[in-house]
Amino acid sequence: MQNVQYLSEAWFELNRQTTSEWSERLGVNCSANFVISEVSLDTDVLTGTDALAHKVHYYLVVQDGRLAEMGAGKLTRTDVSINYKYYDARAEIAAGDHPDLAYMSGRMKLEGDYARWIFGLRPLLDSAEYTAYRLALAQHTDF
Repeated sequence: MQNVQYLSEAWFELNRQTTSEWSERLGVNCSANFVISEVSLDTDVLTGTDALAHKVHYYLVVQDGRLAEMGAGKLTRTDVSINYKYYDARAEIAAGDHPDLAYMSGRMKLEGDYARWIFGLRPLLDSAEYTAYRLALAQHTDF
């Protein structure tokens, strides 16, 4: 598996590939819009970029514990909106950290039904499959 640029279409595909074998977990559902702010426009990040605001938007949908959708842009209705500064998101992914660490330290901001993200996804976020996914992203993402 080759390395890919963070927030590029290839990175979204890496996410889809590395989650394709996740086990079904009935009732573990959540949709989220991500907003990554303070993105430097001299990076290779082009997809979903709001150049004037230096923000990148992407979304994901988890259905029954599996990644059902992920891509650039934003969904009209989601359970939660997740906000990171670019540097904080980069640090979390590069280290393979659990998202709880970013939330508890204030680097990740949640708006909306935060309980669905924090508690509803717990069976997935605490699984060995999710740990392997985080480590694969850390290993194969370029910044």
